[in-house]
Amino acid sequence: MEELSIRLKIADRTYPLRVESESEAIVREVGKLIQEQLKQYRDAGISDTQDALAMVAFDCLITKIRGEQKMQRLQQTVFDKITQLDQVVSPAIPL
Repeated sequence: MEELSIRLKIADRTYPLRVESESEAIVREVGKLIQEQLKQYRDAGISDTQDALAMVAFDCLITKIRGEQKMQRLQQTVFDKITQLDQVVSPAIPL
């Protein structure tokens, strides 16, 4: 895996990063999304950069937790369906 040196600008600061080549597009997309969210908060009247970044971090964690909860519900649904199928099919299979 090849590492690349890139520069990512977030909130008027440039951060040098080393990322794997496969991750470069994702890292750049994340930087772009952060910038867009910062702009939304600034447009909403939050002029302090640190406050805006805190709100972006808060939003990111809310999204992460919601995604994890959705994944857990989906996994439980799949497990329940497999269990139901097993109960239907098992008696029909001779041992």
